[in-house]
Amino acid sequence: MRRYLKALPLLGALFAACSSPSPVDEIVSSNLAARGGKERIQALQSIRETATATASGGRIARVVREIKRPGLFRLEFSTQGTKSVFAHDGETGWQVAPLQGQFEPQAATPEIDIAAGVDQRDIEGPLVDWREKGYSVELVGRETLPGGEAFKLEVTLTDGAIRYDYVDVASRQIVRSDITRTIRGRPVQLENTFSDFRETGGLVFPHLIETHVKDRPQVLRIAVEKIELDPDLDDARFRLPQ
Repeated sequence: MRRYLKALPLLGALFAACSSPSPVDEIVSSNLAARGGKERIQALQSIRETATATASGGRIARVVREIKRPGLFRLEFSTQGTKSVFAHDGETGWQVAPLQGQFEPQAATPEIDIAAGVDQRDIEGPLVDWREKGYSVELVGRETLPGGEAFKLEVTLTDGAIRYDYVDVASRQIVRSDITRTIRGRPVQLENTFSDFRETGGLVFPHLIETHVKDRPQVLRIAVEKIELDPDLDDARFRLPQ
């Protein structure tokens, strides 16, 4: 009996270890809280962001991004008197790309479908209920970024893509995200940094996104000017026009 009594503290410690959240769960939970809370994030049904994009060469474009549950996505670039559209209806992607000589809507092949990534069409972001979505998330370490220390999370998506999200230790916001995407049939590693976080309707969003291809000096700066939560978006906007 005395041996069993001695073992009780060990059993208690074991159960406590099993029931305590993992480092990944703690980081994800704190990130969702910093963004406005899981409940408020999951209540969001649609979003429209209007922004101005400036390239290193000085070119300026008007950008409108729309996302709607479940997995509908539309991105518009207006520049030089033309409008490019990249969209996905949850099953099929399509595009209009006049700067590439494509003036009529066409279904996008997997090699050129920039909206095919499941994380791009996820209005919540991949960290919300990541297990239920079939993703895997692993803490692979900490890194020092220009703004400070950040946790580095490796996120494996259901389409096989792997992205690395950097969660700032102090603010718990995602301040950088790296992922390899296929653009015009070639794998391209993109590095995205996020800053100027502001609150809209109880949710916190970055208002400055800087994107560049790894090992290249050119940077695309996207300054978000307006965020609309739950705008009325017709599903037809996301479908390939017939």
